Amino acid sequence: MRVWILVIVLGLSLAGAGYAAEAQGPQGAPPPPAPNSDIIFTGKLTCSLKRRVDIPFKGFITSLRVSSGQRVAAGDILATYQLAPEARLAISQRLSPPQLADMEVKLAETERSMVPLANKERELSQLVPKKLAPAQTLVEAKKQLSLVQNEKTALQNRLQTDRQLAQQDQEVLNNLLGSTIKSGKVPREVALKAPISGYVIWVNPEMRVNAELSPSPVFQVGVMDPMLLRAQAFEIEALQIKIGDQAEVTLDSLPGQKFQGRVSRVSWSAATTGVDQPSYYEVELQIPNPDLALKEGLKARIVLHKSK
Repeated sequence: MRVWILVIVLGLSLAGAGYAAEAQGPQGAPPPPAPNSDIIFTGKLTCSLKRRVDIPFKGFITSLRVSSGQRVAAGDILATYQLAPEARLAISQRLSPPQLADMEVKLAETERSMVPLANKERELSQLVPKKLAPAQTLVEAKKQLSLVQNEKTALQNRLQTDRQLAQQDQEVLNNLLGSTIKSGKVPREVALKAPISGYVIWVNPEMRVNAELSPSPVFQVGVMDPMLLRAQAFEIEALQIKIGDQAEVTLDSLPGQKFQGRVSRVSWSAATTGVDQPSYYEVELQIPNPDLALKEGLKARIVLHKSK
């Protein structure tokens, strides 16, 4: 009798454990939410648009005109720096590629070599019909002239391509230096400019007057209104989230304040693809930030009231 009682108790315990595991979901995933219940998850804030500013060449900082949190417009000067001597030399060499000069010399030599060949071919064309020269000499003269003409055409095409590449490289240098290089003269001092309108959200801690910097990121400019809130939602919750859904956002770092967000993007592909892992989908919300109370990197709690 006692044995049967133990068997029944053990069976009930195992059944209860199985029910609890089923409610918990695979691999510790949260249980599916009840229909029309609130969906709650967390995310982190980021700027809706960010652009990085690099110092493209080695140089010495001569002025620093902005600081973190400062508003800037596209094209505003953030800092200036003096090009290091080796950087100016490298830029000068890029502006006047030696291969262009070599190609021009080869083309000129080829054109000069064509003159006697063309004269010989013209002379033989008059002598051969009169049987004053062997016909084979005219064939050989035309063959030599054709080879040199083909060489000239190849050099012309190569020279044209190299000139186009040099022009494109100069445009790249103009963009990196923030100004147009005139007559191949490399400026001594160069400005770093804001690529977009927004706020300076990061400044390289090594940025200071008289500091020597190698090519590296030095600024980051971001748009802070609106802000983006990026999060990951469990698969069952993600299927209930639609673009345009309104959400209530709170932050532990800003107690007592509530912000309104709108779902702007829901990924159609899970962040993880392993069969033994729960599937989470990326969700993005837009949050108005006119007073700039929200900063990049803050953690936020998101509540979507699906019952409404």
